[in-house]
Amino acid sequence: MPKFGETSRSRLDTCHPDLQRICERVIEITDFSVLEGERTLEQQQKYFKEGKSKLDGVNQKSKHQSKPSNAVDIAPYPIDFNEKEKARARFYHLAGYMFMAAAQLKAEGVITHELRWGGDWDSDKDFADQNFDDLPHFELA
Repeated sequence: MPKFGETSRSRLDTCHPDLQRICERVIEITDFSVLEGERTLEQQQKYFKEGKSKLDGVNQKSKHQSKPSNAVDIAPYPIDFNEKEKARARFYHLAGYMFMAAAQLKAEGVITHELRWGGDWDSDKDFADQNFDDLPHFELA
């Protein structure tokens, strides 16, 4: 059974308990890495300047900047970014597990938040209407 490595665990520990519980449920099913939880202002501004975020961290704060972080970035493990189509498909697959776990945990009364994903910002299940994909990103709605 997959489990979090030390680095993923320490990153996940900076996240809201609901995100931790969702990720803990999903790791029982499939392997993935936690790329980032809590984020500094400097890191947020770097991502903004690089075009990796639409939020500058000052006028518009990221959910990664809260304490605990209300966002987590994750990636399927292992992932090969040279195979772009297959890598992209694996993020969609992982998102399905995240939403399944969130729905189960909410129904069980274990968590209180809904989940929002950077592959479907408006949560309408239409992935083609996106103007900015952030496939690793999940946040509390």
